[in-house]
Amino acid sequence: MRIAYVVNDLDFFISHRLPLAKNAVELGYSVFIISNKLPSKRYKGIDFKTFSIERSSTSTIKNFKSLMELKRIIKDISPDVVHSVTLKSILLSNLALLFNKKIKKVNAVSGMGYLFTSNRVSIALYGLKFILRALIIFENSHFIFQNLDDLKEFKKLGIKKGYYIVKGSGVNKDEFHYIPPKTNKKINIIFTGRILKDKGVIDLIEAIELLPDKLKSKITLNLFGKIDRENPAHIREHKLKKHLVPDLILWHGYSNNIKKSLIDSDIYCLPSYREGLPKSTIEALAIGRPVVTTDAPGCNDTVVEGLNGFKVAPGDVRALSQKLQILIEDEKLRIVMGKKSRALFEKEFTLEKVVNKTFKFYDDILKT
Repeated sequence: MRIAYVVNDLDFFISHRLPLAKNAVELGYSVFIISNKLPSKRYKGIDFKTFSIERSSTSTIKNFKSLMELKRIIKDISPDVVHSVTLKSILLSNLALLFNKKIKKVNAVSGMGYLFTSNRVSIALYGLKFILRALIIFENSHFIFQNLDDLKEFKKLGIKKGYYIVKGSGVNKDEFHYIPPKTNKKINIIFTGRILKDKGVIDLIEAIELLPDKLKSKITLNLFGKIDRENPAHIREHKLKKHLVPDLILWHGYSNNIKKSLIDSDIYCLPSYREGLPKSTIEALAIGRPVVTTDAPGCNDTVVEGLNGFKVAPGDVRALSQKLQILIEDEKLRIVMGKKSRALFEKEFTLEKVVNKTFKFYDDILKT
């Protein structure tokens, strides 16, 4: 059995999907990863291929070049299954395999991206929907969704069968244990993720600014994440730095040890406008932290309101501040909700569940 994973960002694949490739190797698959670059280290049993792809490029010439390169690589590999991750990879791989009935196509929708967030309207969005609708109607493709809201969008485009729900990319329960919060001098509120407007970073900062002064002296907001300049919703570094306040609002940039940062935290907050199913939040659940997030697609699956955290409407800064204040002022509630987070993680979001469901999906489609 030969499987090729197509992804436009290798770093994303390694952080979110590598366990799938490793499991495929263990099962005896010949495994290929086709992406934008080669990894910095080798992974046993995995063959990496590269093609030129830019995540945010709308250039017809560049995208056509990407399509032709991808088509050639897939032809050389001759896989039984092509598993594409993210919308751009889905579009390119399905176009490369247009009218190919032999290769099974698995399209993993890991979020709807910038164009679908906050009801943005553009020619690019209409064009994207047109192509997706055509692929759904004319191609025998199979889809994996992380949440029901994304599935609903695709049902509007005509999808009626051949889909499966797999909740996120999973977190290894043996690597992320429940760890009680430390006794810190200050209550540590943490955000992990790319520094984007659509992640609610500015909303979170403004929510902290709204807190009473007596509480501000008791807390620290720690932001961990890189500025993703390829994303149109990125926040410019100079603008972000204007919001930083010594000992209150801190930005640490990219971290390769988020686990330690979560262990040091008391409250996790992701006020995003739309997600697939955020791995960053799942890691916080696994460690056992209360979560404040939004009632937005993807985010709303990670919190049971009042049980392991709170949900607010996307962009509602005042409500966000109020929910944070509740947790800041109640240590016992933080601990109880944190334990509930761990329980929810073990029930819904472990890596084992994600891998098992994905490979069952492979087995099912290979029988058709």
